[in-house]
Amino acid sequence: MKKKLLIIEPHSDDGMFAAGGYFLKLKQSNDHEFYFALINSSDITLNHATVTREQRIDEFQAYVDYFGGTFLRPSVDDHQLPIDFDSKLDTFPIAKLIKFVELMINQVQPDILMTMAPSFHQDHRVLYEAVIAATRPTFHYSPSEILLMENPTYIHQLYPNMYTINNYVRLDEELVDLKIELIRRFFPSQINENRRGFLSLSSIKKWAQFRGFEAKSEYAEAFAIYNRIVF
Repeated sequence: MKKKLLIIEPHSDDGMFAAGGYFLKLKQSNDHEFYFALINSSDITLNHATVTREQRIDEFQAYVDYFGGTFLRPSVDDHQLPIDFDSKLDTFPIAKLIKFVELMINQVQPDILMTMAPSFHQDHRVLYEAVIAATRPTFHYSPSEILLMENPTYIHQLYPNMYTINNYVRLDEELVDLKIELIRRFFPSQINENRRGFLSLSSIKKWAQFRGFEAKSEYAEAFAIYNRIVF
């Protein structure tokens, strides 16, 4: 029986940047079912372009389809995912956000749940808090494994103790190059060829190489284990 993997992403490109190599390895092994949730999608103005809410949702759908996944879009009261609260998730009622997460966990009953680790980005932090609330010990179902994904832009030394990297997925160069190609294919609205910093396409490979040094591998992706029940 295939394991169920639920990925809850604050923004449309978060999961592919953070864990695209891991997803590709799971796709190759063909022993996991993928379920994806996009929390936020809003019109945004980036340095290189203006991107519409609909464009970002369409990009996310293409990404979900590539992995043969299910795009979860539950409703709570007068809101349906993805909500229009990009970069202002801290103004959305936390009780409703927790309800969204609870509904998806109940629907999927995942073996593994993945979301972004907390950071100074308010959307990442608020969603993390909602996920932790929704997987509380008193809730009737909790995944056996909860992994926190990293975004290298948001893990600088002002927040050294928010979470600890303690889990790695080893990658080879072919897989890292495929991950970069898929980011280019599925999220063209987010790609700025002149972009600098951790989220440039060239930096994705450099970061994977850095994590590879830690994992005694050519390349790697890194995660924090929030919870894991072995047996």
